[in-house]
Amino acid sequence: MVVSGSAANAFHTMIKLLAGFCLALSPWALASPESTLSLTIEALPSQQAVLVSWPTTIGVLYQPQSTSDLASGEWTDLTPVLGDGTPKSVQVPIAGNATYVRVKYGGTETAVTPLFDASTVREPDIKVETSSALITHLADRARDRHAREDIVGGVIFRKYDHYLTWYWEQRVANIEIIDRIAKGGSTITFNYTTQAALNPAEFRAFFRVDSPLSGYHHNVQATLVSTHPSIRYPGETDYNYTTTLSTQQPENRPLRLGDRIEIEISQFLLGSTLRNGRENYYGTTFLYMVGEGVVPWYAKIREELTDPVARAAASFDSSPLPRTAWLGGLTTLPYQYSNEPQHRFKQTAGNISPESGHPFMLGRRLHNTDFRTGGHVEPGNPVMPEHAGKVGPKYVAQSCVSCHGNNGRALPPNVGETLLRSVVKVGIDPNGTPHPTLGEELQPFATSGLAEGTAVLSSYEYTSGTYADGTVYSLRKPRYGFQGTTPPYFSVRMAPALVGLGLLEAIPEASIQTLADPNDTDGDGISGRIASIEDPTDPNIRRLGRFGYKGSQAMVNHQIAYALNRDMGVSSALFPTLDGDSSSQAPEVTQTELAQMNRYVSLLGVGAKRDLTDPDVVRGEALFETASCVKCHTPTLQTGPHHPFGELRNQTIRPYTDLLLHDLGPGLADTMGEEGVSGAEWRTAPLWNIGLTAGVSGGEAYLHDGRARTLEEAILWHGGEAEQAKENFRTMPAADRAAIVKFLKAL
Repeated sequence: MVVSGSAANAFHTMIKLLAGFCLALSPWALASPESTLSLTIEALPSQQAVLVSWPTTIGVLYQPQSTSDLASGEWTDLTPVLGDGTPKSVQVPIAGNATYVRVKYGGTETAVTPLFDASTVREPDIKVETSSALITHLADRARDRHAREDIVGGVIFRKYDHYLTWYWEQRVANIEIIDRIAKGGSTITFNYTTQAALNPAEFRAFFRVDSPLSGYHHNVQATLVSTHPSIRYPGETDYNYTTTLSTQQPENRPLRLGDRIEIEISQFLLGSTLRNGRENYYGTTFLYMVGEGVVPWYAKIREELTDPVARAAASFDSSPLPRTAWLGGLTTLPYQYSNEPQHRFKQTAGNISPESGHPFMLGRRLHNTDFRTGGHVEPGNPVMPEHAGKVGPKYVAQSCVSCHGNNGRALPPNVGETLLRSVVKVGIDPNGTPHPTLGEELQPFATSGLAEGTAVLSSYEYTSGTYADGTVYSLRKPRYGFQGTTPPYFSVRMAPALVGLGLLEAIPEASIQTLADPNDTDGDGISGRIASIEDPTDPNIRRLGRFGYKGSQAMVNHQIAYALNRDMGVSSALFPTLDGDSSSQAPEVTQTELAQMNRYVSLLGVGAKRDLTDPDVVRGEALFETASCVKCHTPTLQTGPHHPFGELRNQTIRPYTDLLLHDLGPGLADTMGEEGVSGAEWRTAPLWNIGLTAGVSGGEAYLHDGRARTLEEAILWHGGEAEQAKENFRTMPAADRAAIVKFLKAL
């Protein structure tokens, strides 16, 4: 079926749908035809609906509409579709004797340009299949101790997930796993490369359940096969080792598809080749599934037991986590058994690549650098003198981790104290027009002269409510005072958690657009819309906003560069003009350094879902859906095939967000919005790993300003589009409410 349309505001040929056949009518409302597209119709088995399909253009918004009364002129919007260059379709129900369908396209108001497409330069895939093997490439870092060591023989370890000094230098190993069994062979070869010689080159495989949590059935020294100047890391020397497995242990039989191989590569570094730091380290505990690759793992037998004594004594042998627990796809981390909850948000993605391993560590170093002193915030690490004195002249924080402690959510200060781990956005009107003297943000510190002033948490305003069962609850709303200039309009934003951001960046725009329903065409009270924002590199390009409480940034590196500029007074080529200034200045971080910080933040691993067999958690997940929470907190999304980082491509993830803007009512509204987003609109917050908040942050505080002390309070503050979902929760029996909270705590 051939149709025509104008580029600005056109429709496909209108179609009359009858029971069993389709009739093409004359083109609808056509102006100067500039394109010709094919439209196909496919009958569905129910005979009550058809599938209407058409080719799409990247960045073009398509709006299908239907009506059963052509004379009325009233059309109903169906699910909108953002083109990504592939054919798209919409299911159209047939109502009455005939249904008319048209597809409007070419609109520009909400059209956005995708970040990535088939022309994007991409790094190698993590896994590659050849005719003879499945080949997996990974990076690893030196560890202090073993993965399962909490308290062993009365000795407290808890030294697996933390970082030792000099972690960015000579302490990243690159691993290649050549699985010939996947293609009918009989062996698996492990090749790995270090930047310091190993002495000895210990390779461990097949965990021993009778060990003191660090023993393996297979413990050998790998063979050094070559050394040469490093291609990937100029100035380093590559030491290449290899070892091959053919036998499953302890069964002592040939390896076969589906076998589990837990491995640990120890980095016992030879002192004569080591420049700084100590010599002996261990490595990450990986679980390799023969024929599949490396997967996130847990101690299945132990986790399935509820009795604490039995659980403590149960086997720690590794098993693959069920896929429903992979919140971050293959970036998901194994369970943590070393009892270091504060370090959970600092880990490399579970599938981190050799291209990312070392740059991730360099980005981490910058993330932990004080840009006033050049010092590393973790003791024992050397100063970066090239970054001393770069903060300011006005600023909020001296380092990224000043606000993002442990990469987790910031906690509000005590009443009467100054806000130090949050951003106070300011303006002269409700639209967020910058303040003439304060700019866009209140910056409480200065390297010279007077600072702009400070915001103080002066008090809380408390209100009471009642659950349907009569239980009373209390909510608190913060009140602020200002020392110095008092902005007429402001919005307080606590620093959010950082995990999973690269995965959110990798979701195709079309997937997010299909979740939008700005006009609430389905009448469910939810009208989420995308944040369409200007690309900082080109004002003619519109992007889909994903990051920040209002969706104000489209990419992770944009968010980092903006935070460096506004929060720390550090310029970059991306944002060279500091807040409140009118002229640009030379970049104080290089493009390479910004790329390293981007890789670090983008590839932080996401913790796995926990308590998988707990009946309350299972029931709470079902109740979370029936309460309609999932209408905004979308459980499952898919990343696209075009992101530059191989770790992030084609991953099924469970972030519990639609990345859309929703009006949450006057209770959560601030006095000002920004960039076309009202004070009451907020981007749906991802919920993955929200249950780790207390361990990472040292306490609990939720929502944009930290007013909610518990997850229950966070839910009860929801209004506007989320009013019905909130009421569904409020009117539940106490046991059901507790089940929902327990489910959230398991994420």
